[in-house]
Amino acid sequence: MTTRENVVSSRLSKLMISSGSGNGSGSGPNIQVAPSSTLVQSPTSPGEQSQSQSELNQLKRDADPQFSRFADYFVICGLDLDTGLEPDRFAGDNLHCSPLDRAYKSKPLAHYPENVPWNPFDAHGICMLSLPQGLRFRTQKHSIEPRFHSFATTREDGKRCYGFSLVFYEEIRNRNICGAIHTLQSMFITELSNGQQTHSLSRVKQDGPVSRSLPRHFKVAGQAPQSAQSYYDINKDKLYVAKSITLICQAPYAFAAQMFLKNLYRCLPRQPGAGISLESYVYNILYEVMLPQPGKSIRVYLPPTEPHLPPIALILQRPLLATELPLLDFPLRLLFKYLGVECVIQLLTCVLLENQVLLRSTDYQRLMIVGECITSLLFPFVWPHVYAPILPAALHHFLDAPVPFVMGLHAECEAAHKIGSEATLCFVDIDKKHIQLPEELPVFPHKVDFMAEIGSVLDKFEIERDRDQEPSFRNGYMGRGAGGGVSGSGSSGAGGVDAMISSCTLPTGLQAARRSKERFHQMQETVYTLAGSPGGGVVDYQPLIAHPSRIDHVPRIADFLRRKGGIRGAGSPVGSPTVSLSSSPVGIYHDVDAVDATMPVSTRRAEKQKLSPVDQYYQDLRINNSVREIFLNRFVHMFHAYEYFVIYPNQARDEWISNRETLQNFDKSSFLSDQPEHHRAFLSRFLESQMFATLIDNKILAMWESHPDEQLQLFDQRVKLLRRRHGENMIAATSYEPCVLSQDSQQGFEKRLNCIDIEVTPPSEILANRAAYFRSFPLLEKGVLNQECASSSPPASPPPAHPSTPSTSSSSPLRNPH
Repeated sequence: MTTRENVVSSRLSKLMISSGSGNGSGSGPNIQVAPSSTLVQSPTSPGEQSQSQSELNQLKRDADPQFSRFADYFVICGLDLDTGLEPDRFAGDNLHCSPLDRAYKSKPLAHYPENVPWNPFDAHGICMLSLPQGLRFRTQKHSIEPRFHSFATTREDGKRCYGFSLVFYEEIRNRNICGAIHTLQSMFITELSNGQQTHSLSRVKQDGPVSRSLPRHFKVAGQAPQSAQSYYDINKDKLYVAKSITLICQAPYAFAAQMFLKNLYRCLPRQPGAGISLESYVYNILYEVMLPQPGKSIRVYLPPTEPHLPPIALILQRPLLATELPLLDFPLRLLFKYLGVECVIQLLTCVLLENQVLLRSTDYQRLMIVGECITSLLFPFVWPHVYAPILPAALHHFLDAPVPFVMGLHAECEAAHKIGSEATLCFVDIDKKHIQLPEELPVFPHKVDFMAEIGSVLDKFEIERDRDQEPSFRNGYMGRGAGGGVSGSGSSGAGGVDAMISSCTLPTGLQAARRSKERFHQMQETVYTLAGSPGGGVVDYQPLIAHPSRIDHVPRIADFLRRKGGIRGAGSPVGSPTVSLSSSPVGIYHDVDAVDATMPVSTRRAEKQKLSPVDQYYQDLRINNSVREIFLNRFVHMFHAYEYFVIYPNQARDEWISNRETLQNFDKSSFLSDQPEHHRAFLSRFLESQMFATLIDNKILAMWESHPDEQLQLFDQRVKLLRRRHGENMIAATSYEPCVLSQDSQQGFEKRLNCIDIEVTPPSEILANRAAYFRSFPLLEKGVLNQECASSSPPASPPPAHPSTPSTSSSSPLRNPH
């Protein structure tokens, strides 16, 4: 990273702006979604439970809370009535806007606990990202539905923590605040009518339909009727102000945080009734919910959708770092739904080549999802530059920095329109499904085949998306031949067109979801022959392409694979390795008609039913795994021989580290000479990237370190598996080989989902006397939320046990479900 980049990143870190990424595990498409109710384990006997609780209590005492707690802080941000209205000086000059269009200064009203030593509380940074548009006022004419978004902060020590915020609007009953807005409104109208205002009224961008009625005495000549939303009548309108509740966490479990915040807001008692206090739910998430260890899972209980209902069970799992991709809790399903396969590959190409990338949307969560998902697809590479998927208005000047970045701006920001016209920038308008590419962008190797494979997995999961620009499988996998089977290149076909394209606009209308049998039949055009390698006993996968109308034995081969579950290599002796249907390369190209025919009718109907949010979350993790394995498979094939071109030093570690900026660590020219000519345009630029240089540095450092980089270890493991299949002397393949490991990597996830390691007790009442109801979200009791012993004593009036909620007699928050 250059000195200039270090300065920019340091500033962003201090201002808590860099947003985080996560990674997760998903699945093969043929796995059935288990209903949540089937995951409840039978209660253990009292003796077993007592012993397991003793062990778990000891585990909790020994665990470092920095790495074991789910959440560090619960924060409430909003309007401080003691200080009143203050303009947001970071929002720029907005006096030309009506008072309802201006941003005001928000403050943290409360946070629990007061402080944790491993993550000092940063009031300004958290408040700025919890309410990235500042404090806004609305009336009943606006859309005031709660909105969720996630973000992340980078501390000064370089460590990253994550934030999840729910923004909602509450009615203002304070006469001083209402009077202040009314006074500002009157001043604004006076200046407007006197001609002193040179700017026209800014129309409030609405998130949804609003009422356009305007009180008669507020109609100003020359103003459009849409301006009515910008006016506040103190005698007729209700005034609402933004407030946020936020969780600050160490790990990006976005779905659990979203469900917690949304349901906690719904559990706010607005009338007397059954339920437990808000403090009880917050205490549970702060002190009783633990993060799962690598390769483990934990069942937690989150607030219900209504106060009188039992808590909702959710399983959190964490991949095993040695064999699985890192955690990704953001759904790749939405990334492809927002942009489509074509634009995702183009965006990935821009990120890999370290271009400046600017995202734009009216929804902050969309910005975060696209940023998190596209950076997770870089694995085993890591984005090393400025990363701020949500860039608040106070930091828009960072867009002028001449360094690579991935940043996101709200669509209302004027800077998004100005900067989006620059030719050297990759500009992505998520809402309009439009991407503007930098000039002379090379084509990703095997792009057409790559898109086709991704499309096949998305079709398996029946994911809605734009399909018009996706290649058909007839234009997909090219066979081995004299021409090298070029696809996705600038020489011919779709790749030739892509080499000249500078932008891609997707259709605005999303096509209706459909399950095309023809696309699945086209998948069967790829037939894999298994032959023994020269080394003997090693299975070699060679894709052969032909249309079924010209290969009459394709159905017989597919039928043989289904009946036998495996096939021996041609000429292989008895006892040579076989490939089962579940792990073979045809595993993701099963005969769909045959699978559907053997599936019970009730199961097929259940599959097509809408999933519950929890089951959809589990399914999204499966999708994440299948798609990410495809991307990792591309990098494994692209760099399967990279180790042979690493230039290892003959000096000591410290000496090499001090001089590594001036040393050549990778033989780029020799590596490129072994690559197909039509791939060199992309590879030659990628080999110069900071991401690739960091991977090579980590490879060299592994010589001296007992615990090498975990991402590098997993990547090297996959390279070894590929060599084992093809032989150590394999050369760069000119044809396309799809991913064969997605279902193997899925097994660990399914095991964690069905065999829970730890279960957290559901929230229980911690207040002796709780308030019957509230008009607005209140400040909580500090006495019980600033310490971890609040639940050590039994509640005064415990809520009745619910049949679906396991109950325990111990005060410990952890128990063994087995």
